[in-house]
Amino acid sequence: MISDTIQAHLKEADKHLQLAEQELNRPHEDVMTLSACQSVRTSLRVLMQQYLLVREVHCPDHVSLQDLLNLCTAHNPEFQKVDLRDIGCKGSEVGHENCDGRYCLSTESVGNCLKAARELKKTIWSELQIND
Repeated sequence: MISDTIQAHLKEADKHLQLAEQELNRPHEDVMTLSACQSVRTSLRVLMQQYLLVREVHCPDHVSLQDLLNLCTAHNPEFQKVDLRDIGCKGSEVGHENCDGRYCLSTESVGNCLKAARELKKTIWSELQIND
């Protein structure tokens, strides 16, 4: 059973995904890719950190998205299906406060990030038996 706090964080991560999706669904000339990129990145980080908390895995504060995914994969091989290849910030120690200038600013790049985040969410929601 997951705590109410963890479930609230997971739902908040889902809201970030929804914000990114809404942003990408705007007319092309109105899309704020920087905003969508940040929302997806925040969602990815929170989803994986909360999953690791449920699994009682210690996670350092400043760890890359790829490192988080590696930790998650060690506990569930299903995470191997999540493809972070197109996420430019995956290997850097990018937290939501410090982005060190690594944003994906094309609509296609952010769309690929969003796709990876949806797959990650699906894997976590399925394992933790969370309903949308």
